[in-house]
Amino acid sequence: MNSPLRVVLWACISIVAAPWAQAQETSVSIAQIYQSALENDPSLRVQGQRIEALKAGRRHANRLSAGPLSLEGSYRSDRNFDNQGLRETELGISAPLWLWNERSQNQNVRQAELQTGQLRFDALKLELAGQVRLVYWNTLAAHLDVEIAQARLAGSEKLMDDVQKRVDAGDLAKADLLQATALHAQAQAEFARALSALSAVGAEFTEVTGLPVGALGSEDREPLPVSAENDVQDHPAYQALQGDVAVQQSRADLVAIQKRDNPDLGLALVNDRAAFAAPNEKSLVLSTRIPLGSSAEYDSRLLAARADETEAQVRLKRLDTTLKAQASAARTNVEWFEKLQANAQTQAELARQVYSLYQQSFSLGETDLPTLLRFEQQAFEAERLAKKSTVEYSTKVSALRQALGLLPEQAP
Repeated sequence: MNSPLRVVLWACISIVAAPWAQAQETSVSIAQIYQSALENDPSLRVQGQRIEALKAGRRHANRLSAGPLSLEGSYRSDRNFDNQGLRETELGISAPLWLWNERSQNQNVRQAELQTGQLRFDALKLELAGQVRLVYWNTLAAHLDVEIAQARLAGSEKLMDDVQKRVDAGDLAKADLLQATALHAQAQAEFARALSALSAVGAEFTEVTGLPVGALGSEDREPLPVSAENDVQDHPAYQALQGDVAVQQSRADLVAIQKRDNPDLGLALVNDRAAFAAPNEKSLVLSTRIPLGSSAEYDSRLLAARADETEAQVRLKRLDTTLKAQASAARTNVEWFEKLQANAQTQAELARQVYSLYQQSFSLGETDLPTLLRFEQQAFEAERLAKKSTVEYSTKVSALRQALGLLPEQAP
C-alpha cells in the first residue's frame, strides 16, 4: 500500500472515529436527543407564544359589545349665515350590539381554536419525533457502515501484506498478489463511500437536533410498546384534526347566526340654544342603527363555512383509516424484522466459522487464494447484514412507536 495513501486513509479514520470514541463517555439517549431537537426547532419554540395569542383571543370574546365603542360629536351654528345665535353641541357614544346568541357562539369558536392550538402543538412534537427518529437511525446506520468498511479495509490490508510475503517467498504466484491488491482497493473505495455517506447524514442530524454527531454513542433502542394496539383517537395527529373539525363546526354555526351586520346603539347628550336670547336646553338622545342584510351574501358565506366543515370531516375520516393502516403495517414490520434479525445473526455466525476454517486451510497451503477471497466476501456480507439487521429492527420499533403516536422515551 502506498505510504501517502495510507496516511490519508488513517487520517480519515481518526477524524471519524475521534468524536465517536468521545461519545462513548458522553453519549445521550434518543429521548435526550429529542429534547434537544425540541429546543432547536423554531416553530415549536414560538408555539407557546401562539397559544398565548389564542388565550388573548378567548378573553376578547368575553367583551360586552360586538366591537369597540365609538365616540361621536357634532357642533351646529348659524354664525356664518344670519347669525341669530343658534348653537348646538352633541356628544355621544355608540356601541355595536351582539346578534342573538352571537356572543356565546363566538366564545365557542375562540375556545375551540385554543384547544386546537394546544392539540396542534402535540401533533407538531410528534412530527418532530419522526424526524429525530429518522436521522438518528440513519446516522447510526451510516456509522455502522463506516465501522464495517474500516474493519474490512484493515483485514484486506493484512491479507495483502501476508500474500506479499508469501509471493516473495515463492509460495504464491504474482496473480494472487494482484487479486489481494484488487480486494484492498475495493475496500478502500467502500470505506471512502461510507465516510461520505456518514458526513451527509451527520450534517442532517445536526440540523434537526442541534447536536454534533459526536453526541451519538452506542445504539439506544426504544422500548417495544407494551401493547401494540392503540386507540387511534389518542393519536396526536387525529386529535389535532378532530379539533380542527370542531373549529370549523363552530365557525359555521357562527356564520349561520350572522345574517346581517351588527346593529348599533347610541347615547348622546345635546346642548342647544335657538337664539341669543333663548335659554340653553339639554336633552338626551337614544339612537339605534339596524343594517339590512343580503340573503345572497349570507348564503355564500354560510355555504363556504359548511364546505370547510365538510372538508375537515372528510380529512378526519381519511386520517382514521390511514393511521390504522400505518399502525398495522408497523406492527407487521416489527414481527418480520425480529425474525430477520435472528436469521441474519445465525447466518453471520456460520459464515464466520466457515471463513475461519478456510483461513486455517489457506495458512496450511491447502486452499488457494480465490477460494479464500470468496468465503471472505461471504463472511463479510453476512456480518454486514447481521449488524444492519440489528439497526433495522430498532428502526422498525421506533416506526411502530411513531405510528402509535408515542414520543421517544428513555429505555428501561
